[in-house]
Amino acid sequence: MKIGPVRIAHAVTLAPMEEHTNFPFRLLMKQFGASLVCGERIDAVDVARRDRRALRLLYTTSQETPRAGQISGREPAIMAEAARVVEQQGYDLVDLNFECPIRRLLHRGEGGALLSDPPAIARIIGAVVRAVSIPVTLKIRSGPDASQETAVEVARQAEAAGAAAVDVHARSVAQAYVGGPDWAVVARVKQAVRIPVLGSGGVREPADALHFLRVTGADGVAIGRGCLGNPWIFRQARTLVQGGGEVPAPNRSERGRALLQLVEGEFHLYGAHLALRRLARTSCYFAKFLPDFPAFRQAVHQVRDLAGFRRLVKEHFR
Repeated sequence: MKIGPVRIAHAVTLAPMEEHTNFPFRLLMKQFGASLVCGERIDAVDVARRDRRALRLLYTTSQETPRAGQISGREPAIMAEAARVVEQQGYDLVDLNFECPIRRLLHRGEGGALLSDPPAIARIIGAVVRAVSIPVTLKIRSGPDASQETAVEVARQAEAAGAAAVDVHARSVAQAYVGGPDWAVVARVKQAVRIPVLGSGGVREPADALHFLRVTGADGVAIGRGCLGNPWIFRQARTLVQGGGEVPAPNRSERGRALLQLVEGEFHLYGAHLALRRLARTSCYFAKFLPDFPAFRQAVHQVRDLAGFRRLVKEHFR
């Protein structure tokens, strides 16, 4: 698959997830087989004014190439300037978020709120395409709610405005992440446009990725929550998609090493104070399979520094 001039090695990619897909997370998923990784959504206003926190979230290196930086907003000029910053930071693609169901974004008329106005999305895409030299992609949903499916029209207008690919989450904005996805929406978008179509929603196991691609005919699958605490899903899914057999599940020590790499990266990126605030949630995704998970969960809340966390991992992931 190629998105503009950017070659994507295979069909199994990482979906953007707010508060998850930071640099250390993306790098880990890349190491375990994600062909394309995407950063978490960042407000275009903050990126355009080069806010220090926004630039920290945009941190990237060539280790994770190819990678996309994602922004959200509703003003074409601001989105265009933010996209320039994303390109300056070294990203290979800039992804525009028109799918986020978070209430505060919807109240501002951003994210998924724009799915009811395909021409507005097209205007934003056109402004961004003119502002950068890297491919512009977009993330959408089926539509605002069950009664309004706008994905096909949005994708058509986005393609006409210069978008290089579209990623369709197979739920409506109103659904958020509740209820089953409708993969048929992705299939309809694929039939309607010539640009690459990726999709997401409901892919929790390696076999789900293969089934999704067969059912929808999509060019790629973007795995989101299915990879939390489970970066191996990319390697396993890629092997199935490419015609191979099942890849063995990781053992306890392998899980511990991956978790420690992620947490050490977050300490480096965020500093100790914020990394410690994130520690319990990050760790529990990896530790939930442990027979002594309740004891681990209790102990991780007592950790006060990275050295203490290393000791905890050594104790529980032997």
